[in-house]
This record gives sequence, structure tokens and C-alpha cells, in this order.
Amino acid sequence: MFRSALGLSTPALSRLLADIDSEIAARRNIEPLLHLLDQTRRPLYESLANRFDPVAAKALTVKILNLCLGKYHFLARSTTLLSRPYGLVVDPINNCNLACPGCVHSSRAKELELFQWTSGLLSEERYAALLDAYGPAAIHITLCNYGEPLLNFKTPDFIRLAKRYLMRTTVSTNMTAPRFNAAAWAASGLDFMTLSIDGATQGVYEKYRRKGHLDVVFRNIRSLVEARRDLGKRTPVLSWQFLAFEHNAHEIDMAIGMARDLGVDQLTVATPFDVSWDDPAIKPANVEPRTIQFGGDSESAIAANWNPFPEDLGAAAIERDFEIGWAARLPALPEEINRRRPETTHTCHWLYKNMVMDATGRVIPCCAAPRPDADLVFSNFDASGAESFNTEKHRLARLSFADKEAYRNERRANPLPAEPHCTNCDWYSDQEAAVVDRGQVESYFRAIGEPPFDGASRKVLASW
Repeated sequence: MFRSALGLSTPALSRLLADIDSEIAARRNIEPLLHLLDQTRRPLYESLANRFDPVAAKALTVKILNLCLGKYHFLARSTTLLSRPYGLVVDPINNCNLACPGCVHSSRAKELELFQWTSGLLSEERYAALLDAYGPAAIHITLCNYGEPLLNFKTPDFIRLAKRYLMRTTVSTNMTAPRFNAAAWAASGLDFMTLSIDGATQGVYEKYRRKGHLDVVFRNIRSLVEARRDLGKRTPVLSWQFLAFEHNAHEIDMAIGMARDLGVDQLTVATPFDVSWDDPAIKPANVEPRTIQFGGDSESAIAANWNPFPEDLGAAAIERDFEIGWAARLPALPEEINRRRPETTHTCHWLYKNMVMDATGRVIPCCAAPRPDADLVFSNFDASGAESFNTEKHRLARLSFADKEAYRNERRANPLPAEPHCTNCDWYSDQEAAVVDRGQVESYFRAIGEPPFDGASRKVLASW
């Protein structure tokens, strides 16, 4: 991972980032900031290249400067962005083999046709194009949303491709796939795997995880733990997630013992969403959330996995994004980009930080599933190179938060068949954070280490 023990000192990096942060706070238009980012790029890279491999140093430079520009856009409540999403959420497959209450795949949801969620398998070509466009600037990818990632046998390859761009990689799985290549998953470079298992006995487990079989779950976990051990790896970190309902809370202690025996790294007791609209008999339990560690430091394991394939980085895309100056991109954008709005204005973090794509290429503004009564499909990503994070629907959605009167005026002047769902979103508390947010930024740079990333530099990058 490192070239040498030398490199940019912690105070020097902090000063560079502090200068950028001062320009962001100056509340001027965007041009001075873009010129400062371009001026900072080379010294930042040269200092990092003394510590990291040259391609890795360029990747870090791109990610750092993109985060700074994204912070400007977020605080300015820009509606058109030059920055790219630093978090990606991608479904390798839209299908799932279970039918849990509250999900798009539940029997009741399908019967009532509540969601527009069709079958689909993510192609290698579409995924590679997505990472070519957004991978250099991103720090984290979650390869799941509503689909079961184990059902796409290419998912381990997708994970490895994401690691070529030095992204942290996570998945959440029900672990019930009848065909499971444990060796491929252990060798993929995956950082963190959430195991969704809400019970310790079949009769209790299947009340929520419908169509699931615990014997298959435990068999797959054992094979993955063994494959990980055979490779001498500590990743993926395996986290058993136990959603506490009234019907399963009495099995939490039993599950903790089983998790320890299986060799997973931790068990998290979590509070589930209310799914009573789907099945009134499934009710959240009044149980305090907690995480039980079974030995070892998960964060250090993930840190050691930051660059698992140093000879196979996505050099072409990283070099391209490194060489393109920020100021050169400005003339193509409207004058509106320079309008700054109050920092206290409530807005949705998803619209500035994360991009979500399903297996068929539909780009969605957040983790919500498209519905017949809500316009949640903002575009369709393909390999053409068309921008998918700055569509007209994205711009209007941001504008609806940033300046409601300006949004209403635009709507009157240019009527739309349907408003972007964000303008009517009632998930108010969920708008305050994205799946990949400040905590993941902080964790990403803390894992790389100090030096060069001390608390002050991480705060600049993560505190927005």
C-alpha cells in the first residue's frame, strides 16, 4: 500500500485543506475555489506520492478535491454540480429469493402492485462504465439495495473492480443462496458483509425471512469463514444483523452464542422499520440496539484491505480525472452555479452525496423504490457517457429544497408531466443523511492512517 514511510506531513496536509476550507467559507462564487483546487492538485499529489503508489496517490488526490468541491456545493445549496457522488449504491441484481414483509419483494407488495420493481441482472458492461465515470471520485460503494447480491454470480468480480478504484466495499445479504462460491467472495476484496439473520431457530426466523432456510445460511457462513481463513485474510468483516421484533427478541442471546461459534466478527441488534402496513403481526420489539464484538479490530482489518490489488488499479480512469482541471469544466455550466443560499436551509443529503442505480440502470435519487404514484426514476445510466448525477430532475429536486419559490416559478413556466418525487418527500429525518455519509468519509481517511490524515484534515473532508 505504501511506497515509503515518508510523505506529506500531517500539519502540511491540514494547512492545504484549511486553505481550501477557508475559500469555501468565504461565500464567494465558485471560480476562485476551482482555481485553488487546480493549484492544489499537483503539490497534494506530489506529497502523497512520496508515501503512496503514484496511481493510488492520484486517486486520493481526485477523491480529496472532489470532496472539497462537493462540500462547497452542499453548503451553497447549488442545484447544478461539478462534483461527483462520493458514495455509490448499486444493485447487482433486482431479484431476491425471499419475500420479507415491508420489502418490494413481499407477497402483499406484489399483490397490491405498490412498487415498480422489475427483474434485472446488472451487466458487466454497464457496471464497468459506471465505475469508469464515477469510481475515481468515490470512496465507498454498497452493492445492494433491494436485490440479493449473492444471486448474481458476478458480484465478487464487481467488488474487485470497485477495489481497483480504492473504494470501500460493502454488501448486505440474506445468505440463503443455494449456490455460493465462498472462495470467490473471500478473494474479492470485499471489506464488510452484513448478514441479515433475524432468528436462531427456523420457526422463528422464517416468520420474517420468508422462504429462507437457516441451515443454508449457516452452511454458507461456515464455508466463507473457512475460505477467509485459508487465504489468511481478515476481510470481509462478517456482521450478523439481528432485527429485533416481538416474535424473535427472546432468541437474541441464543443468536449471540451461535454467531460466536460460527466465527463471525460481530453481531448487531438493530431496530427494524415498521412493516405493519404489510403484516400487522410483525412488530418491532422494545430492545436497545447494540453491537457485540467477538475479538479483533474490524476497523484495522478494513484498513489493511484499503488497496488489496495494487498492481491492478483503474489507472486510465484515475489518470484522466486527475489531469482534467476543475476550472476548465465551468463554462459548460449555467451561471446559476454561483448562486449561494443560506447554509441553514434544509436539504436532502442524498442529492449531493450519493447516487443509486438498480440492476437495469435506473438512476434513483435515494434508496426509495420507484412507485406508480411517484417519479423516482431520474435517468437511465448506459455506457454513452451521459451525466447521471446532474440530470434535469436532479437539478429540480435540489432546487425544490434550496429555493421553493424559484422552484414553483420554474414549474409554472415549464410544466412537467410529473414532479420529481423529492419535491413531495415526507421522509424528513431520512433526508438528513445518505447511506454513505460523513461517518464513512471520516472512517475512510482514518483507516488510511495518520500521517497524513489527522483529525483536522478528516474534519474538513467529512464535516458536511
